[in-house]
Amino acid sequence: MKVSRTILAIALATFSMASLSDNAPAQTDAQAAAVPGNADEWVKYLADFTRNGDMLADPKKFIAALAMVSEPEFLIAASKAMMDPNLYLQSTSSLMDPRAYGNFAKAMDPVVLASWSQALMDPQFISAATTVMTDPNKLMRWVMAPVDPRALGLLLNTLNPNTYLKFAGAALDPRALNMATAPLNPSWYGGWLGNMANPQSYGPSMGNIFNVPGYGSQMAPVAPTYQQGFPSIPMIDPRLFGGMVPVAPR
Repeated sequence: MKVSRTILAIALATFSMASLSDNAPAQTDAQAAAVPGNADEWVKYLADFTRNGDMLADPKKFIAALAMVSEPEFLIAASKAMMDPNLYLQSTSSLMDPRAYGNFAKAMDPVVLASWSQALMDPQFISAATTVMTDPNKLMRWVMAPVDPRALGLLLNTLNPNTYLKFAGAALDPRALNMATAPLNPSWYGGWLGNMANPQSYGPSMGNIFNVPGYGSQMAPVAPTYQQGFPSIPMIDPRLFGGMVPVAPR
């Protein structure tokens, strides 16, 4: 009986954390820093709460995101993705991922604040943002967007019963059940607390400031030596003050 309970507990813990491991695979630094190439990739990027903070941390990536979000192609791609419950399941799974805390906490990095301060005072940045929003060709694409066949197809897709059947069956999706049982796993809270206490979650600069040499490695106990950082000062010796305090001659 005890063995059965142990197996059930292990299965429940594994089942509750499956969505955080399967739906949010580990990514390299190059993949995380890469700019999405098309509208579909931008929709997935902005819906991923473990990565979309890079758009706010990097002014160059913000301009790239602004250029894509202001395109009618992005609106069509986003509307198409919103008709599929997979977008909501993946986005909610990434929001429950402990890495989502560091995604936005790194905005407190002094380097990020300095980059934005420099960008707001850079005429090229202001000119790029203005050009993105006032491009005549983009305005023409918005005028022609209502007659785009893809937009008409999305409008007709709202009359398709299969669209609503997908959302009705999303409640029975294993990923939804995984996210519902994730709060029952103690390691889920440990992951969030670990990311909150990790200095690297607040950016590289903050991590270097609060980084303790040898943190995370096995260190042998060493007796502290205060002579280097805090030298011993003989405060009771009157000679220290340059003879300001009179001393009786010997």
